[in-house]
Amino acid sequence: MPTDLVSGQTRACMREVSAHLGPSRLRPCWQGSGFTPGLPRDTSGGGGKNLFSSYADHITWSDREQVDRALAVFEQMLRAYRTVVEGQYDPEGIPAAERWAKRLDQISREFSYDGLRITENLRIIGSGAPRAEHELADAQLYAEALRVLCHARNQMQRLPSTTSDKGEEAIRDVLLVALGAAFAGRCTAESLNGAGKTDLLLRIEDRNVLVGECKIWGGSAQFASDIEQLFGYLTPGDRYAVLPLFIRRARPEPIVDKAAELLAQHPRCISVATPDPGSGLSRFVLRSASSTPWDVEVALIPFDIR
Repeated sequence: MPTDLVSGQTRACMREVSAHLGPSRLRPCWQGSGFTPGLPRDTSGGGGKNLFSSYADHITWSDREQVDRALAVFEQMLRAYRTVVEGQYDPEGIPAAERWAKRLDQISREFSYDGLRITENLRIIGSGAPRAEHELADAQLYAEALRVLCHARNQMQRLPSTTSDKGEEAIRDVLLVALGAAFAGRCTAESLNGAGKTDLLLRIEDRNVLVGECKIWGGSAQFASDIEQLFGYLTPGDRYAVLPLFIRRARPEPIVDKAAELLAQHPRCISVATPDPGSGLSRFVLRSASSTPWDVEVALIPFDIR
C-alpha cells in the first residue's frame, strides 16, 4: 500500500489551523490549486474545518504531484493564519511576533515528523518534487533590496533637494542608483517584462528577484489602477514586487493608511502582514489574475517627499 507523504497527524494539524481561518480566509487558499471539493468524510467542527475536509479528504496523499500542490495550499494557509494570530488581542501583552513564533513552532514540529521543514518565508520543503534551491536565496535577496530601498528613502527625506520639483522618473533614478550600487549594477529601469516596461527590475542569475513600479499618489482610483499595472508586468516566475509610493502632502499618514487599505481589500489579496513600524513598510500577498494563478508578495514603501 502506498505511503502517505503527508501524515494524517500533519493534515489534522492544518485542519485545526483552518478552524481559525474560517471559510472566508480559507477558500482563497484552495482556489487555483487544481483541486475540486467533494463531500467531506470528516464533518466534525465548524465551517472552516468542513471546507478543509471537502478538499483534503479527496487528495491522494501518496501522489507526489498532488502533495506538492497541497503543500502550496498549506503555505497560503500559514500566511493567512499568521495575519490572524498577529492581529489578535493578547491580554497578557505578549508581542505579536512572539505569539506567532510559538504557534509556528508547534506546527513545524508536526511537519518535521514527515521530513518537512517550514522556512522563515513560510515555504514548506522536503517532500514531493524538489523545490528550486534558489527560493530561499531569492527571498533573502528581496529582503535586502527592500532594506536598501528603505534606507534610500530615509536619506532622500533627509535631503529634500533630491526630490524637490522632480518627477516620478527622476526620483525613480535615485532608487535605481541605490539598488545598482548594492547589487553590482544588476538593477535596471524601464525593462521589458510581462506586458510592458517596469520601473525597477532586479535580475540575478537569470531570475527576477524584484519587480518594482514607482508611483506618485494620485488618489484612490489611480492607485487601484497602479496595482493592476504592476501585475501586468509580472510573469509566473516573478514572486516578489514592490510599490514605492511617492507622497507630496503635508500629512502623508492618511494616504499611507488608504494605500494599505486598498491593497488589503483588493479582491485578490490573500494575506496581510503586520506593518513594520520602523521602516513603514507593509507587505501583502496577492494572487495574479491569470487562468493559472500564482502568488506574489508585494511590499508597499511610502516616501514622504516635498
